[in-house]
Amino acid sequence: MTMLSKVVDDNVGQDAGSSMALHFYNLADPTSGDVINTQELAELTGMCLHADVYDFEKIIGRPLTVIERNLFGWEPRCAACGITDRMIRIRAKQQGQPSSTQLQKCMDCQSTFFCSPRHFALIKKTHGTVPINGYGNLSQCQLNQQIREDVRFFNLLADAKTSISPDAPTALADSAPLTWAPERVMDEWSSLKGSTWEGEFASHLDVPAGKGPFLRSASDGLALPMTILYALEVLNGEWKPKDTLVIHVLGPSGPEIQNSMVFEEIVHRLPGLKRLELLLCGPEMSAVNQTDTQGGPEMELDTCPTYHEHIQQKGSSFKVPDLAVAFNSGASEVESDSWKETMKMLIEKKVPSVFTSFNELEAGKESAMLSELGAPLVPELGPCRNPWGSMLLKTEPGRLDGFYNSNGWFAGGFK
Repeated sequence: MTMLSKVVDDNVGQDAGSSMALHFYNLADPTSGDVINTQELAELTGMCLHADVYDFEKIIGRPLTVIERNLFGWEPRCAACGITDRMIRIRAKQQGQPSSTQLQKCMDCQSTFFCSPRHFALIKKTHGTVPINGYGNLSQCQLNQQIREDVRFFNLLADAKTSISPDAPTALADSAPLTWAPERVMDEWSSLKGSTWEGEFASHLDVPAGKGPFLRSASDGLALPMTILYALEVLNGEWKPKDTLVIHVLGPSGPEIQNSMVFEEIVHRLPGLKRLELLLCGPEMSAVNQTDTQGGPEMELDTCPTYHEHIQQKGSSFKVPDLAVAFNSGASEVESDSWKETMKMLIEKKVPSVFTSFNELEAGKESAMLSELGAPLVPELGPCRNPWGSMLLKTEPGRLDGFYNSNGWFAGGFK
């Protein structure tokens, strides 16, 4: 048991850890009336979440880790008023009453909660039948069910990997759920505008059942080459692939390394391409294994430190790549000063570039950063949804609605 878990389970710690959150909840009085103000509710749950994190960091004497913050971020809350089981228990204790009330869950998706029949009635219709814009006409309940299906599929794959390599279960569990790309090589370049994941890949799947979760899982890795190809097409108009293609990946992390094999999909879609050069540029990069293209075009993978430092070190020998791409950069959230230096350099050197993000909020912030620095943004590349973002959805932490996905949004593209 971690120290945080012990504190959460301890009654004294529980009182201290939720007293401020419950105070905000009582002041807002979100249980009054029969209409939910979603904006006010989102602000309230955000305040309660920050209060919990602040209180518990004081108790344990250090900042919470990302995993520990997620314990609060994904803590079940009533979808109508935002109250949690902990808050219910503490309120009952403060009032000297036994706490018999617990959050109940939607029996269809088992991922949305409510504290009373009246509150379930308030959210039932919207939750179960109203399509969420941008997600294939599926409701929140249906999307929650899809996420549960994808989690089960991931666990099946993880169990299979562990049985094959029992000595490395941790590394396998942390890796991408599925690294797959079709082996076919296309006869000619085909535009990606207006196409879909199903249209491009479903016919190449040969699985006994469950093409949906298989394709959604595979899209997590395939989103990398497909986003690159789509950005190249948008930035270059009537794009004619060249003999050599140079791609610089900025700030790469686990997904880019674990899925390096799927970059071969770029080669498979560009007939006539003889050489693909990939530069993975980040402060914590280590050597990356070469990808075997089995007698096809050459693929060269290299690494370097931060990109603006790389350009400075190259000096006059720096050659502008065909595209620089920052996947899920988080530039507005972490290392903002360093990212601004890189953005300035990209704009100054007129490097064709594209930035992606997990959600609309991050995309908007990063787009604003690029605009303030003078980037000539292309409207088709943000801030807007990325049609080739991962199909694997996750629920937004600390929110009662909303989803995010890897490379789900374009923050900005320019050249």
